[in-house]
Amino acid sequence: MRQPAVDPEEDYYAVLGVPIDAGLDEIKRAHRELARRYHPDFGGGNTARFRQVQTAYEILQDPVLRRSYDRQRASRGLNQDAPIVCVSTLSRSQIPATETSQMVYLLLEISLQKNLPKTRQPLNLALVIDRSTSMRGARIDNVKLAARELVDSLQENDRLALVAFSDRAEVIAPSTRATDKRSLVSAISRLVPGGGTEIYRGLLAGMQEVRQYANKNSINHVILLTDGRTYGDEEAALAEAKLAGSAGIGISALGIGEDWNDLFLDALARHGNGICEYINAPSQLQYLLGEQIRGLGATVVRGLRLRIKPADYVKLQAAYRAAPNMENLGAVSGEFLTLGSLGEDSLAVLLELVINQSSPGERRLVRVEVEADVVAGDHPVSVHRDIFANFMTSRPKDETVSHRLLSLLSRLSIFRLQEQAWQMLDSGDRRQATHFLESTATRLFDMGYRDLGHAAMLEADRVSHGAMPTSEGRKKLRYGTRSLTIPSKSKF
Repeated sequence: MRQPAVDPEEDYYAVLGVPIDAGLDEIKRAHRELARRYHPDFGGGNTARFRQVQTAYEILQDPVLRRSYDRQRASRGLNQDAPIVCVSTLSRSQIPATETSQMVYLLLEISLQKNLPKTRQPLNLALVIDRSTSMRGARIDNVKLAARELVDSLQENDRLALVAFSDRAEVIAPSTRATDKRSLVSAISRLVPGGGTEIYRGLLAGMQEVRQYANKNSINHVILLTDGRTYGDEEAALAEAKLAGSAGIGISALGIGEDWNDLFLDALARHGNGICEYINAPSQLQYLLGEQIRGLGATVVRGLRLRIKPADYVKLQAAYRAAPNMENLGAVSGEFLTLGSLGEDSLAVLLELVINQSSPGERRLVRVEVEADVVAGDHPVSVHRDIFANFMTSRPKDETVSHRLLSLLSRLSIFRLQEQAWQMLDSGDRRQATHFLESTATRLFDMGYRDLGHAAMLEADRVSHGAMPTSEGRKKLRYGTRSLTIPSKSKF
């Protein structure tokens, strides 16, 4: 029997979804499951993926071929113990060979290798709290409660700094080990609202506290809590966030109420490789801040980045993060897209590919490259994947599209509709904005998201009658549709 050619650039372990130390029984189980899923004789079959699985199995089940493969990977400096796995799914693997442009969707699901040891790295945090006048009453009370719960959740090797800002910034508790929780709680209790809002001052003070103890073995992160707009210092704050991101320090933002600038905080979190959340009820703060800490504690890799290299006849039309939350990543071929960190929750990216190929045969559509920095690791890790499709002169047989892909596409379409509505409104086209908002509402109602659907209808009615959308409604739709793929937030 002819032996398969060993390609050290291909991650066969990731193809089968097994760790590099997997035994033969585990490799066989993974092969059986994937072979059944992708066999071309069954509905939903995928010939290219089936062949990829078969090749990976033939090499990894053979001790001689496997040793040769491992040696070749090591000699090329490829990280054969990469903790990340990238699994690809095409909307169709058989495509008509034609001069006409065709759209194909590619789903990339990036997750950690199974059976990785659960090692929580120390947290090195700064909580930057807006204490401007508008934070009086229930808002500051809930911030204090959430901050105390954060302190309670810290482990003894963690560090926390507390910064309060209005029109100036004050470090009310310098970076302190969590063994001294009493001093942190005492500082929280002294928070008193008053003054204006200058985010840059608070952000800079928080960054300075985190930088003092930042190292590769800890999760270094700044969390900003604010309910207002900052004026005149946005560019300085964004520049600081870029510096932080390049230094491995994350920034996340929690916007309280309706008066903060969502576009600015989104950009701040994106530059800092963090997330931005909307808090429309004070009681949500404890939960969302707790989720932030849980997610940071589960981080295994950070600085996750994705590069797409299409073939000459393929154009990358759009790229979206589809889970755990949705975001337009832009569509730049050959450049890395930043995806943040990866822990317990997997991450999904949806690509729109426009294909012009009239020659038949099996051809590569794109090369996918995923790179990341391992917390407490010495070297970056990488996973490469070539995605193939069959171009057919005869009519391709019907394929069953992955339920996961369809589900993400349907929710992504809702997120895109409401984004288009705001773009149309900003350009002065109220008729189109109304149409997109009404379409958003219809799809939300059809999928059972009644509260969000009602919010979309209210804003559509306002826009159609010449009024501006409410700040509350706009934020509710932006952040609500962005979170449609998060199971715990599926229904509003």
